[in-house]
Amino acid sequence: MLLSKMSTCNSRPSTRCPMAAAASLVGDHNISDIARKIGVGEKILINKLNDNIDSHHLNLQQAVAIGDVTGDHRILNAWAYSLGKTVIDLPDVGLSDEEVADQVLKLQETIGDFAKTFRLARQKGVITQSDFDAIQKNTLSIISTALQLNAEIEQMVRPDPNEPAVVNPASLKVA
Repeated sequence: MLLSKMSTCNSRPSTRCPMAAAASLVGDHNISDIARKIGVGEKILINKLNDNIDSHHLNLQQAVAIGDVTGDHRILNAWAYSLGKTVIDLPDVGLSDEEVADQVLKLQETIGDFAKTFRLARQKGVITQSDFDAIQKNTLSIISTALQLNAEIEQMVRPDPNEPAVVNPASLKVA
């Protein structure tokens, strides 16, 4: 999935339209199994996933349930993408101090890879799709590594016995 809002016209409709993403589930999953698991009739669910039927509408609860049952969150990703946003999995925490130090080094290494890939692509005079794919892979790795580090550091926070209690500002883990 492309991350630039300007390039939405180049991406498949199912990556930028939540309803097209929902409709695309039909070809990739066993709809009767999903319908049974979320408590909806199979024909009703098929109609709700069909963009051309106005009498049936997929509601948010059902979209969330489909994502939970299938592990396929393309509806969420398409919704976020249609708003110029992206969805990133928040990391689990629990690394040792040694592993946290390795994550810092990994972040710096990935930033270096990003810079090198971008420099070489620009040096050629044209950025190809394969160049962009490599750049985007590095970008996403930078983001996920930084989020991992942030989550680990947040777990290290302890109250300072010499200062009055302070209310913790909002963290990345909301709700």
